[in-house]
Amino acid sequence: MAERIAMIGSGIIGRAFAVCFSRGGYEVTLYDPIDGVAESAIPRIRETCEDLEDVGLLNGRGADDVVSRISAVKTMEEAVEGAIHVQENAPETLELKLSLFGKLDNLCGHDVVLASSSSSIVASKFTEHLEGRHRCLIVHPTNPPYVVPILELVPAPWTDKDIVQKTRQRLEGMGQAPITLNKEITGFIMNRLQSPILHEAFRLVAQGVATPEDVDRAMSEGISQRWSFIGPLEVGDLNAPNGIREYAERYEAMNRNIAAEQRDLVPWAGPLIDYIEERFRSRLPIDKLKDRQRWRDRRLMALAVHKQWAKENIT
Repeated sequence: MAERIAMIGSGIIGRAFAVCFSRGGYEVTLYDPIDGVAESAIPRIRETCEDLEDVGLLNGRGADDVVSRISAVKTMEEAVEGAIHVQENAPETLELKLSLFGKLDNLCGHDVVLASSSSSIVASKFTEHLEGRHRCLIVHPTNPPYVVPILELVPAPWTDKDIVQKTRQRLEGMGQAPITLNKEITGFIMNRLQSPILHEAFRLVAQGVATPEDVDRAMSEGISQRWSFIGPLEVGDLNAPNGIREYAERYEAMNRNIAAEQRDLVPWAGPLIDYIEERFRSRLPIDKLKDRQRWRDRRLMALAVHKQWAKENIT
């Protein structure tokens, strides 16, 4: 029998993680405190798995096989029974995470990994008081993790190093791409890289520099082309004849001057958000949002297939 993984919370991230773990060969239990949510997640998971099977991204498995290992349960106790890893996917609220991890620590055996999908709250904020705090850490995805494989492992100061390493090896064995942070920091790495870009995008629109569509196009048809396979530091290394040191010497002053103009934050509210929303809804009515989300996921699947081929064929 396959080892069991428990999903606590069956929303967007819980469903996505269920696909990742089941695709990796694990049995997955889905629990949600809202009645009916876990059960309704199964057909949506099947739809995702069928799309992934179409492009060969189920680790050689079929959609029926992956979905067959995912089951909805009624209680947290049922979900964690026999589990080796628990993935909490609750809303980003400290009080809720404190409560959930208190319950999970009491329910789960000493060696069961307790992981949170928290996007910004560090594990030390809600695990310090736990008897089993040594096995608690953050495993933060980028949505959707079944096609964007990066996962951030963020241990608390007291998380056992063996737990971190064991979790990383398990995730790598499933085909994910985990990275490990050496210390806690609010927002971790991905959100701290993404946040300045979002602030500048809103600022550029607020200042009338460009439309929301053209700001997005600057990223989707420009910067992201390189960032889809190398990161910003390596971009610098390759953009100067003699590498990163020369790049820093040439462009630090320019970037410092730009940064000086980026210190005033623009509120994501009021007339600005009214204007951006109006532009977006004029071309994508709200009732078509789920269709666009599925389109995004299928484009990401195509990119994942290409990147996999490129790794094997381009040196």
